[in-house]
Amino acid sequence: MSRLSKLVERRKEQLIEELLMRDIYKTSDEKHLYDAPLKTLENEYRLVLEKEAGE
Repeated sequence: MSRLSKLVERRKEQLIEELLMRDIYKTSDEKHLYDAPLKTLENEYRLVLEKEAGE
């Protein structure tokens, strides 16, 4: 596995862990977190942070 692939997978794992800690189990389009690409996970996490900041 290339270094970039490892970095992407590590970042995905970090984002999934953060989302799971916030009781988010699926993306907005109802996909499982583990099936979502990195960009989707980043967008989901950004949305969660924005929602938390607005509360």
